[in-house]
Amino acid sequence: MSQLFKQEILYGIYSKTYFYIILFLVSLFVLVSYTNYSVAMSAYNSFLHTENFYKENNLDIEKDLEGEYELNYDGNQDVVENPILYEKEMVSTYVYTASPKYALTQFLESAFLYFPIVFGTIGLLIAIFDFKYKTIKLKTVRESKFGFGIVKQASLMVSGLFILSIALIIAFLINYFFYYKISEAIPISEFQSSLSNAEPNSTLLLRFFFAYVISVIFMTIGYTLGIMFKNIYIGFILIAIYMFFLPSFVVFDLKNSLHYLGNRIYDFYGVLSIESGKDGTTLITSVCVVLFTLIVSFVINIIITEKRSSFES
Repeated sequence: MSQLFKQEILYGIYSKTYFYIILFLVSLFVLVSYTNYSVAMSAYNSFLHTENFYKENNLDIEKDLEGEYELNYDGNQDVVENPILYEKEMVSTYVYTASPKYALTQFLESAFLYFPIVFGTIGLLIAIFDFKYKTIKLKTVRESKFGFGIVKQASLMVSGLFILSIALIIAFLINYFFYYKISEAIPISEFQSSLSNAEPNSTLLLRFFFAYVISVIFMTIGYTLGIMFKNIYIGFILIAIYMFFLPSFVVFDLKNSLHYLGNRIYDFYGVLSIESGKDGTTLITSVCVVLFTLIVSFVINIIITEKRSSFES
């Protein structure tokens, strides 16, 4: 079994599957950094525009900056009372979320947007490899079908952990470039956010672990769809439709459960946000739905692998 596991990992390395997936995921993380950078610069320009208005009209800037702002909804638009303070708070927030202190968290928060597609695709690729190259017979001769199924599941988990870890490290280093550009344009010392001293919803380790759980869920789902349909495109389309086009219908919906847990674990201070869980959703129901999804997908994978002929392609 260990030899077969080694072959699965080596295939991911030598076929450059890991390389391309890491490159794609890093690109998506960098997009988050770039978006945060753009929003920070836009907020700062708005602040400067409002500051100039105060100066041109001899208004007391310091008085308003020491006060409070209020955000009201009037018809189809938001109305801000004391806009200069509000804009300063927005600049401070986006400077903080672009900083190294929050960058990793923001990448992990993007798990709800990116991971279903990225890691679902990994599961699909691993599933269809043996159908494409007709290697199932050879592998199940060396190993039982049950063992073959276990190895596939294990390789998914190890591959996901490796890809996620490397992509986060690379993206974190690249994020320094955007933070440097922000620090060149914005006097950061004047825009210190109170969020830097706020108590986070969870530890960084828990945030990483939950993002990894999301990756495992969708790798497993992708793998299940891959061995069911033996086609990467069908599985990809089904995952995309479920995640981005269908609403959460019930409390026991996987997407609803992930969103509920996500809002309890992450802070979403930056450019990313997710929907709240539906009324009636609880921690227990959400954890049960996640575990149920993982267990059912695993069992289906093993059943299909054991029942399907090794000569089938």
